[in-house]
Amino acid sequence: CHFAYFMEYGLRAKPRQPAAFDAPQVGTFLHYLLEHVTADVLKRGGFAQVEETELRELTTYYIRRYMEQELRNFQGRGARFKYLFARLRNTAWAVVEQVAEEMRHSDFVPLEFELSFGDGGTLPAVVVSEPDAQLRIGGKVDRVDGWVKDGKLYLRVVDYKSGRKSFDLAAVRMGLDIQMLLYLFALQKEGAQHFGHEIEPAGVLYLPARDEILSAERNIPPEKLRREREKQLRRSGLLLSDPEVLQAMEHESLQEPHFLPVRVGKDGSISGSIASAARLGKLGRYVDKLVRQIGREVRQGNIDADPCCHSEEDSYCQYCDWAPACHFQDGRDGDHLRYILPVKPEEFWDELEREDEEGGDK
Repeated sequence: CHFAYFMEYGLRAKPRQPAAFDAPQVGTFLHYLLEHVTADVLKRGGFAQVEETELRELTTYYIRRYMEQELRNFQGRGARFKYLFARLRNTAWAVVEQVAEEMRHSDFVPLEFELSFGDGGTLPAVVVSEPDAQLRIGGKVDRVDGWVKDGKLYLRVVDYKSGRKSFDLAAVRMGLDIQMLLYLFALQKEGAQHFGHEIEPAGVLYLPARDEILSAERNIPPEKLRREREKQLRRSGLLLSDPEVLQAMEHESLQEPHFLPVRVGKDGSISGSIASAARLGKLGRYVDKLVRQIGREVRQGNIDADPCCHSEEDSYCQYCDWAPACHFQDGRDGDHLRYILPVKPEEFWDELEREDEEGGDK
C-alpha cells in the first residue's frame, strides 16, 4: 500500500496508542460521581431544593476528589489522557444535570446506592435450592428508588449505562440481561425487613450515563434539538403499568413523558415498556426458572462455545478476550451461535402465559 508506506516511512507516523482511561474506568468514574452527588443532594432536601450552581459545585468537588483518590499523579499523565478526561468531565456535568432534571419531576426517591446482595452484603444472597445443590448469587444494584403508597413501598432498580445498552425482551427470553430483574424480584422477597415496608416491584430502568452528540442542521430550532436529545437519552427498561405509579415516577408521564420508556396516545392510552402486576409476577417466575436452568448447567460442567448474537457480524467472539484459546468456528464440533430472534411484546407475554400454565399444571 503506497499510502501505508508514506505514513510509516515518509511521515514517520506512529500508531495511535489507546488512552489509559478505558471504558470500565469511565463507568466506574460516572458511578462514583452519580452516587456521591445524589447522596449529598438528598441530604440538602432533594434536587428540587438544590440550585443549578450548587449542583455544579458539588459535581466539581467530587470530580476533583475522584482525581485525587483514583487518578494519582494526574499532572504527570500524557496529553491525550488529560484531553479525554476533560471531555469526560463535560459529559459528567451533563449526566448529573440530566438526572437532576428527571428527579425534580418525580416522587420516587433514591433509597440505596451500590446495594449489595450476598456474603457480607446488605441483603442476603439470592438462593436457588435444588435437592442435591444450592446456587447462591451475589452482586450490586447501582441505585434503588422508592415511593410509598398505601403502606406499600414501590421499588425500581436503576442501572447506570455509559454505553448504548437497552432493555430487550428478546434477550430476556434467551436468559440474557436478567440481572436487574433478578434483583428486583429478590428485593420483593427479601427487602421488607430492610426497608420497613411491604415491597411492590415497580420496574427496572437503564439510565444513560453519557451525554449525546447529535448530528443536526446548523439552524435547527432549540426546541427540536431538545426533543432530539431527549429521545436519545430516554431511559430503557420495563415498568409497572399502574398509571398512579408511572405518574409518581414522572409527573408528566400520563401527558407527555420525557424520561420514561412510555408513550401516550391521542386518546390518553399508555403503551411502551410497561407490564401489569400479573405479568410482572409471571416474569418473576420465568426468571427463577432461568436461574435454575443456569445453575443446572454450571453443576453439569457445561462449557460449550455457544455465544448468543443477533447476527454473525455482532457475535461477541469479535471482542472476546479468550478467542485465542477458543478458536470458535460455528458448526464445528459443538461450536454454534445461538441467535437472539426478535419478539413482539405480546408474543413474549403469550409465551410466558403458556409456560406459567404448564408449570402450574406440573
